Amino acid sequence: MSWDRFSVSLMTVWRDLTTLEEAGRVRRVRGGAARLERRDDAEPLYDSKRVLNPTAKERIARYAVEHFAKDGDILFMEAGTTVAAMVKYLTVYQHLTVIGNGLGTMNELVRLVPNVSVYCCGGMLRPVAFTFVGPQAEQYFHDINASTCFLGATGLTLTEGITDVSLLEIQVKRAMAASADQVILLLDSSKFGVRSLARVVPLSEVNVLVTDTDAPPPFVDALRNLGIDVHLA
Repeated sequence: MSWDRFSVSLMTVWRDLTTLEEAGRVRRVRGGAARLERRDDAEPLYDSKRVLNPTAKERIARYAVEHFAKDGDILFMEAGTTVAAMVKYLTVYQHLTVIGNGLGTMNELVRLVPNVSVYCCGGMLRPVAFTFVGPQAEQYFHDINASTCFLGATGLTLTEGITDVSLLEIQVKRAMAASADQVILLLDSSKFGVRSLARVVPLSEVNVLVTDTDAPPPFVDALRNLGIDVHLA
């Protein structure tokens, strides 16, 4: 079977295979590609998550910075890709302290926002997500305080609340949320109705949700009825 049977160019096929490979769906081999079988609870690689819903993530990140960050704040930023997208918009501030567990996010902060004071916890580095986890990371966040904690997740349901795929990541996120004055969840609409491996925090611990305009209105209304301040970016 040749590529021209489908009336598409070779370049189109190459681009599509590249996208699928980055998302962990296939592995390119000589003469084509081989499908990769992944469990439903398997964690995607960090780089593959960055290319999912990039426009919505950028809108959400920019909105979060413009409305929920100010000079003098102490911010927890977990290592998810939507939260990491906030970094480029923090350049407007001169006096921020940002604390996180994501190696990639912290490197971007140092490179792009030199006026920010950056702190990163220790712990075990997870190559799949470039994050520090484990008891040392958890204790670090138990011992310090922040004005705002920005969280991401892989799923959100009304019954389970915020869920994620990694138990190690979940423990660190819980410690962050517990030590912050407010918790702001950044989540694009594709995560609505998705239940992942385990709960991060219940919805009662979320103060604000920033999502995109494709979020289902009945779901948004239900969240607002629970007392969550929902913003559509």
